Amino acid sequence: MKFSYQQTSTKERSISLTKEDCYTSSGKYCPCIEFHLNEKCRHGFHTGQLIHYKLEPNPDAGEDKNAPPQKLTIAFSTADVVILGWRLGRLADLLRENDLATVHVLSKRYADLDHGRPFVASIIITPIGRSQS
Repeated sequence: MKFSYQQTSTKERSISLTKEDCYTSSGKYCPCIEFHLNEKCRHGFHTGQLIHYKLEPNPDAGEDKNAPPQKLTIAFSTADVVILGWRLGRLADLLRENDLATVHVLSKRYADLDHGRPFVASIIITPIGRSQS
């Protein structure tokens, strides 16, 4: 089972974000990271489950200039999270500092508002299957 979402609407969020924010940080230790797939669906993982993360070029982007050029893979003990987007280095920095609180998918229309800010195009969560014993 996979959960994924690519946001197409621009409805207001119920937390204190502006429409162009794709993440929040707490400014202090975050005990969990929450991934907002849409306005009604959130997945959270305790940071104690974080095994590793990897920021790399998106191998599926190829020569497509409209495809997200970066891929941030976050491995938790119970699921793998893949984030595709632009300028994702800031999210990796916040992971390292244990300061990443939430990650949100944004509408494509906000991708070029600020070339210094991260932009998340999609989040895919794949739960780790349990092996038969």
